[in-house]
Amino acid sequence: MKNDLRPARLSPRDILRVGAVGLRARRARVVLSALGIAIGIATMVAVVGLSESSRADLMARLDRLGTNLLTAEAGQDATGQRIRLPENAVAMVERIGPVRHATATADIDARIRRS
Repeated sequence: MKNDLRPARLSPRDILRVGAVGLRARRARVVLSALGIAIGIATMVAVVGLSESSRADLMARLDRLGTNLLTAEAGQDATGQRIRLPENAVAMVERIGPVRHATATADIDARIRRS
């Protein structure tokens, strides 16, 4: 005796009909899903756009300098306090791909007294 039973399969037309019923029955879910997707896409476009514009601005500023020398120095935090670069900052910069040479221009922890 042959086993002629096969699993049931939905045709593409039936799949579309079943999906359409789900979309019509839960309209709020459809709207919120579409809104979430739109917000996610807008966020990704904004992040990539900001990154590219920042990179373009940096490259334009370096081109205006007309040199291959870049000086990095410590800045200030949000409260205005001066920030010190870490002692291994030169080693970290040397690990960056296109950097050929890096050096510290000042690493002094001394007191100078007048006699």
